[in-house]
Amino acid sequence: MSSANPLSRVSLSQQIRDQLLDRIIRGELPPGNRLVEMKIAAEFSTSQAPVREALRELETMGVIETLPNKGARVRTITNEELRQLYEVRAQLESYATQLATAAGAPLKSRLKEAIKAMKRAARESDSTAFASHNSAFHRIIVEASGNKILLDMWETLNVQTRTMTNVARSRRNLMELADSHQTLIDAIASGDPDMANRVAKDHVLSNRPKSADTSIKQSAS
Repeated sequence: MSSANPLSRVSLSQQIRDQLLDRIIRGELPPGNRLVEMKIAAEFSTSQAPVREALRELETMGVIETLPNKGARVRTITNEELRQLYEVRAQLESYATQLATAAGAPLKSRLKEAIKAMKRAARESDSTAFASHNSAFHRIIVEASGNKILLDMWETLNVQTRTMTNVARSRRNLMELADSHQTLIDAIASGDPDMANRVAKDHVLSNRPKSADTSIKQSAS
């Protein structure tokens, strides 16, 4: 395991989680790799408590699994799993965009700021930051739908983590991917809920993995 970056004393579990997640997405911790609490705690010079919390969060995010008598290890995330997730996302987000458009929600400026943030990350070739801003863009739309149940369902998909994985595998041009979000803003600004629904669905589905049998084996809408 590579050496850890320095940690502050604030939210240790979150910082450990984020560093482990970055290594998993980049392939430094490949599928099947065991994650031993004691070793991780020693690496980060901390107790096992924040490590245990970080591993619980990573398990909730679906990137690691805990097996009886074997402990935690990195999960294999197949392209078929990603494809199915994107198909569910397409249904949820198209409906959310339809609702947000019908409500006339003032989204344009917030969404444009999210695209600007994506482009900054793209210029820096920072796929992790890009995935975070990408997820924020879509969350803004889902929140604007005004449907809390819809938002709760969307959050269970762990969109940011799955976007990080998919972007890494597809090796998409991040600037082009950022630009592709403008069509969603235009659709919402049109005030046509049905068109917005179609545009949002097409946007998500167009980013599905192309093949269905490849697992995560390389570094990382």
